[in-house]
Amino acid sequence: MPGWQGSTRRSTLPPDWEQRRQRQLQLDGYRCRAMLYDDTRCTEPATDVDHISNRWKHEPGVDLQSLCGWHHDKKSGREGQMARRKVLARQSQKFRRTEAHPGL
Repeated sequence: MPGWQGSTRRSTLPPDWEQRRQRQLQLDGYRCRAMLYDDTRCTEPATDVDHISNRWKHEPGVDLQSLCGWHHDKKSGREGQMARRKVLARQSQKFRRTEAHPGL
């Protein structure tokens, strides 16, 4: 899995993650839960189990969802972009002048 290379993310998962993962796939009928633009459910088979919002909660049926690889990549990409924007916004705050420009 290229997405896991260099990541410490796997170490934050509970020891019984594989059982929880299998339970979530079973709950979702091994189908992707993503909704398409026409409000229908994706018909692709689920290959990944994703944390809906809080990556520290791992309860099947509550905090997890089954997704196909394409939808999981899209969701993870959006989350990564949002996190990067927050970091950049914080960094730009460090360099903003707090006093008025001397020429004003």
